[in-house]
Amino acid sequence: MRLLIVGPDTQENRMIVQEAKDRGHEVYRISITRLSFIMANGDFKVFFNKKELKGIDACLIRGVSPHFAKAITLAKTLHRQGTRVVDRELYQKVYALNKMFTYSGLSYHGLPCLPSYYFSNNEEFNNYKKKLKFPVLVKDINGMHGRNIFFKYSLKELEDFFNWRKINKYFIQKFVDSEYYYRVLVVGKKVLGAMKRNTLKSIRRKRIPLAKRSHYSKLTRELKRLGKKAAKATNSDIAGVDIIYDGDKPYILEVNRSPQFKRFTQIMQVKVAEEIVKYIEKY
Repeated sequence: MRLLIVGPDTQENRMIVQEAKDRGHEVYRISITRLSFIMANGDFKVFFNKKELKGIDACLIRGVSPHFAKAITLAKTLHRQGTRVVDRELYQKVYALNKMFTYSGLSYHGLPCLPSYYFSNNEEFNNYKKKLKFPVLVKDINGMHGRNIFFKYSLKELEDFFNWRKINKYFIQKFVDSEYYYRVLVVGKKVLGAMKRNTLKSIRRKRIPLAKRSHYSKLTRELKRLGKKAAKATNSDIAGVDIIYDGDKPYILEVNRSPQFKRFTQIMQVKVAEEIVKYIEKY
């Protein structure tokens, strides 16, 4: 049996490794802080030391605090590959809802996601940095309301950025040069509509005031389908699904579990608060 133990180099973990070896198993121990997570070409993969984690019979995940998002995503990814994962509580929970690791659930359900990269440390970043295509966006992995998003136009700019910031607090994503993205609002199984919003780059370039950043939009069949599927994929009862188009191709930017809806109500003439209360009443 190929056994992977994910956790720190503690005495207990060393004892488990030795016992597994004594029983004739092929065993490895790695730290969860050494993993890289990459979303590309419709696949979400986990790497360690430039090698994809696959072909593992069983995985024991121990001592991962405070890295719960990574632990849950790792457990789900390995479980889908047929690996027996202990503790199974990790892969049975809903998706970890920070920006990067949500893509694990979205890609599993066949939803289009932008190529995105998360590196646990600078060593892992150095293994892949020459493969990145510029320009890119650098985003706070737990960012909200468009804050802590940075444009980087070259590898040198990106390296300089991480010279004085912790790389594991951010993820890197393909930049789509578009004036707008769409916010699709979903409550339960009902799609309330789609509002068009200016992208961060267009706001900065044109200095668009807050009151003029959101616009009425028709809810197309494609937006409705993607919004509904994204909410279901992330197990969200109430979701603000952000979708951007690169030419004719749509991509899910993120799924917000607690979306703001004041502007949506004003522009789309939809009583969102009422829809939410009605949903809770029937829940």
